[in-house]
Amino acid sequence: MNRIICAVLVSGMLAVNLGCAATSIVGDAAQKTGRFSGNVGVTGHNSHLTIQRGSTVPKLSIVGDNCSVTVEDGAELGRIEFWGNGSNVSIPSDLVVWVSQVGTNSIVRRSPDR
Repeated sequence: MNRIICAVLVSGMLAVNLGCAATSIVGDAAQKTGRFSGNVGVTGHNSHLTIQRGSTVPKLSIVGDNCSVTVEDGAELGRIEFWGNGSNVSIPSDLVVWVSQVGTNSIVRRSPDR
């Protein structure tokens, strides 16, 4: 009986966490720079994140207002989700990403570093 209860609890926890970001940056005015592997989430207002070269990020989720994210050349990014207003993501001009948003936000494409 205990095994069944434990199996149900573990299955429920896995189901709840299925769509969550592997790396989360939470808080207002938070700042983080790093190499990431997996989904990344920014939750809060006025936060700044730099995704460094060599990162592989299938999905970037931004939940909050006035956040900025810089994706360096050589980083892989598949999808950007915005939930809020005034956020911007700076990406290399040759990077192709899917974008979905609720609110008014911007994608800034910059020329590659030489």
